[in-house]
Amino acid sequence: MAALRNALSDEKQAPLYFWLLSLWRGINDSIFFARLLSIAFSLLAIKFFHDLTRKFFDEKAAFFVMAFFALHPYLIWASLEIRVYSFVILLTTLLLVFFHDGYYEAKETSPALLARNTPRKPQILYVLISIVALYTNYYLGFLLVGNFFALVITRKWKAARNYFLQMIIVGAAFAPLMWAIKSQLAVNTSGFQTGKSLTEGLQIIWNFVLTFVLPTEIFPPEETTAISTFRVWLARATVLATIILLVRNRRKLNENIIAFGATTATTSAFLLAAYFLLGTIYVEIRHAAVLFAPLILCVALIASGILLPERADARKKENGLAAGKISVVFLAIIVAVFFTYSIYTLYPNLTKRGDWARIGSFLKQNETPNQPIIIFTAFDALALPYHYQGANRILPDEKFFDWELEAEPGSADAWGKQTDFIISKIPAETKEIWLLTNEKCNAGQSCLALENFVEANYNIIQEKKFYKETVRLLRKK
Repeated sequence: MAALRNALSDEKQAPLYFWLLSLWRGINDSIFFARLLSIAFSLLAIKFFHDLTRKFFDEKAAFFVMAFFALHPYLIWASLEIRVYSFVILLTTLLLVFFHDGYYEAKETSPALLARNTPRKPQILYVLISIVALYTNYYLGFLLVGNFFALVITRKWKAARNYFLQMIIVGAAFAPLMWAIKSQLAVNTSGFQTGKSLTEGLQIIWNFVLTFVLPTEIFPPEETTAISTFRVWLARATVLATIILLVRNRRKLNENIIAFGATTATTSAFLLAAYFLLGTIYVEIRHAAVLFAPLILCVALIASGILLPERADARKKENGLAAGKISVVFLAIIVAVFFTYSIYTLYPNLTKRGDWARIGSFLKQNETPNQPIIIFTAFDALALPYHYQGANRILPDEKFFDWELEAEPGSADAWGKQTDFIISKIPAETKEIWLLTNEKCNAGQSCLALENFVEANYNIIQEKKFYKETVRLLRKK
């Protein structure tokens, strides 16, 4: 019931996924079962993405594109998160499938024949899924606009008109949430925002593209790694070579590339607009889930146009076909290396961020009663109780969603109010406490106030580092 009442106010997002998750966890409230929902969404996304690729490629090529999608570290990450992103990927895939069937491939007929030739079923499904999409994640609206521009740029005027009129229905169904978006935007834009520039915004979008086309670290470390630097230069050379090949062989720049290039570019442009409106904290790699499926499809269409020779050429030039096969094998090796590295950096100890299961076990093995567990940031206090049922209280036990970035990331004032709140939750009479701090405390002086409080009042008795979480036992001086 709490999810039904508070999804809009607590999460400050569209509510549908949280309602679904609440109902799902009513069956079984374990972490494993909660993750099964995301895994199920991802498996369905793989199935429908394969259906989509078969509309553009032969069976063998469609399988390879589907495999790239299915084995992508970003999809694996989304599948293991108890969050909305695998559902977003599924919805984007469904939207692309029914957009293709209902509008993109619709015949351009005379008005007298239009009603008879219009594929009604996929259009109805597209409208229904569009409504579900907007109630799930507002950024999915970017894809809806992108698909409209795909029809316009390919001059499918009747389909574009149909699409526009049916989006009015979607807008009407979405109207009840408009008041919520207004209040959520007011909250999301009221806090501190870092300085914005077109250069930084374009760099963010470029990083999304790099991550989806050839991933290294899904969540980049502070220092750029050698493999990421190599990836950047490899991508630059590939983009340049692609442009040269497409210019020299303009006929390969077919309608499919133009259409889904327009969808991808429009979605990217709206993400850029979101950066200027909301700041970097709301345009991170997780928010780019809406871009994942259309970008992979677009890149696959471009790659097939370049690598695969036309049938007439294939009969005459066996060498060209052989070169294409060699290129595919080479790309497969490159992709396998980068995928393996990316998954390793995501789960270096075969664990997720926080390493809560090991932390819970460590606390139970080393604690004694009357050692409350204090967690920074407040949001992480929601995770530990699923892995720790020991003798001590976990704090904070309220206001998990109340904190926004207050100053420049890495500065001493970045989390000032949240730090004061967490310090206030430490029981004054307690001689020993466990303090858990996450990776934000490794960025500049973000935890300076907290560390100064610790240094002034406690001695460190025990310390152990886990994956992106540090656990310390503190004794009052």
